[in-house]
Order: sequence, then structure tokens, then C-alpha cells
Amino acid sequence: MLSLSGDYFDGEGSRRTKVRLELDAAGLLKVIAADSRVLLHEITQDHIEISSRLGNGPRYLNLPDGQTVETLENDTVDRWQQQFRPGFLSGLVHRLESNMKFVLLTLLLVIMVVWGTMQFGVPATSNAIARALPAQLLDRTSQETLGFMEQYWLQPSQLSSERQQQLQQHFSGAVSSHSDLSIEVLFRSSESIGANAFALPNGQIVFTDAIIGLAEHDDELLAILAHEIGHVKHRHSMRRLVQNSLYIFVLAMITGDMSGTSEAVLGLPVLFAELAYSRGYETESDMYALSYLQQNSIPPHRFSDLMLRMSGIGEASAKSAGESEAEDSIQWNRYLSTHPLTEERIKAFQ
Repeated sequence: MLSLSGDYFDGEGSRRTKVRLELDAAGLLKVIAADSRVLLHEITQDHIEISSRLGNGPRYLNLPDGQTVETLENDTVDRWQQQFRPGFLSGLVHRLESNMKFVLLTLLLVIMVVWGTMQFGVPATSNAIARALPAQLLDRTSQETLGFMEQYWLQPSQLSSERQQQLQQHFSGAVSSHSDLSIEVLFRSSESIGANAFALPNGQIVFTDAIIGLAEHDDELLAILAHEIGHVKHRHSMRRLVQNSLYIFVLAMITGDMSGTSEAVLGLPVLFAELAYSRGYETESDMYALSYLQQNSIPPHRFSDLMLRMSGIGEASAKSAGESEAEDSIQWNRYLSTHPLTEERIKAFQ
């Protein structure tokens, strides 16, 4: 006869009763109150559902009428199962978690799956989702983002209407050749952002006065425009947005913590403002700009000339003394921080 102790719950409340369980050779189980020796239940063992063993945690014996017996005598329950319910699956979870080699192998597999999901699965899924998003959503997202930025960081452009019209005319060829993307060039002033240009998902591309003032040739700005059109063409901003959301979801599924989700949603405008594209996105847009410049007989070095000039001004400002010069260095390098300048990028345009 097998005998074990545990706590009995009648299924109608949280009150527990100390009991002894006695299982005879025929498989008849008796549940007896430990103090009074009153027989509470008598039932054949095949009508009882036994929970799987997890370490040395409590096991639960669920009776047909909703009653439960909780016990810590796992070894006795294991002998019960081996005697009356033999089979490969009996105690499988406990055997696996007790096997250090299996635990280490499982840990390695989990790490590989998570890494593969983050490295390949999420980006591929983000690309598919971003390309399937309707134009109405892209436009609404862009308008809300631009409105947020105009409230905090952007001011009306100080360029003369003649200069703006001149640039629009210079950009007209690139804009008209991408009619499917609804490209619209906007000019804004911003001390916070400094010399910069960025693309919104709906095709609006914003140039700041500072980057226009830095250019020595309008083709340099056209090269920047082609680069930003590449971001629109490949939907980089929405891919980044969807990708970050999926990362949060995957991490929440792994860790069980959803507390960061609301903060991420509230920070979406900041995400668009920073435009910290991955190197892969930048390379993709660079190649798009390079192809456009070559097809239209525009010297590719126009792009690298402006980028190098921005880098040179930033370095010179960093070496200068004084608070105002330091602030200038931050502004001039802001575009470079969101569009990292690398030797490979420069070589491609020279």
C-alpha cells in the first residue's frame, strides 16, 4: 500500500484539511482526515487527474467532483504513477528538467531562436507589414508626426520665397519622376535639429534652413533629396516603427513584462524625429540616390561633398573653444548622428 499526506480542498472554499491518502494494490484510493480518521472519499485511482512534476513544487490530485489534494510527497506520487500508469510520458517533464545536458541544450536553442527571430524574423515581418499598410495610415501618421515636430522643434522657414521656388524648381525633376510616391518638399527652420533633412512615410521630405545654407551647389541638396526619396521608396520609417513594435512584443512575450508598451507608443513621434535608421537602411537609400544621380548625369560626389563638409564643420567646431561653438558642433553633427558617415558611404559617391 502507498501512503502520503497532503492538504484537502473541498472545492467550495479556501479552507484546507490535513489528510492521509492510502492507495491499495487494487488501485482504490482512500482520502482520510488526518485528525478524525473520517473517510472523506473513496475512489479508484484512474478517476484522478495528477499534475505533472515540476522540480520539488507541490503536486495536485484533482478529484472528479472538484475537490483537490495538494501534496509535496513527489517521490510517492511518482511511484504511484510508475505502478498504475506506466509509460514514457510519465514524469517526462521532471526527468528532462533534471537533466543538465538537456537544460543546457534547451537554453542554447532558446537563445538561437530568440536571436534568429530578432535578427531575421522581425525585420522580414516588419518589411512585409510596412509595405501592406494603406496610404491613409501613412498620411495620418506623417501629419501627426509633422504636427508634433512643428509644435516643439520646427519653425517656419526663413528662406525667401524666391529661394524656395528656385529649389522647388531644381527638385521638380526628381519629384515628378516619383509621382507614385507623392513626394512633397517642405522647408523649415530649426535650431534644435540644425542641418538636417528627413522623410515622412507619406512622401513629405523636410529640409532645414541650416542644411540649405551649408550647400555650395543645389545638386548637393538634390543628392540629399534622392537619398530621402530612397527612404520613402523602401518605407524605412514605417519598417522601423513596425520593427520596434515587434521587438517590444517579442520581448514582452519572452519576459512577460508589458509595462514598456505604453511608453513606446507615446514615444513614436520622437522615433520619427530622431530617424536613427540602421546602417542597412542607409546603405539601401545611398544606393538608390547613387543610381538616380548616375541616371541623370549628376556627379555622385555632390552627395559626399556635402556630407564631408558637414563633418569638417563639426570637427572644427568641436575643436573651438566656447559654449556657442560647442552647440554649433552638435547641430552640424546632428545629421551625421542620424545618417552615420562611414568610409564605405563616401567611397561609393567618389
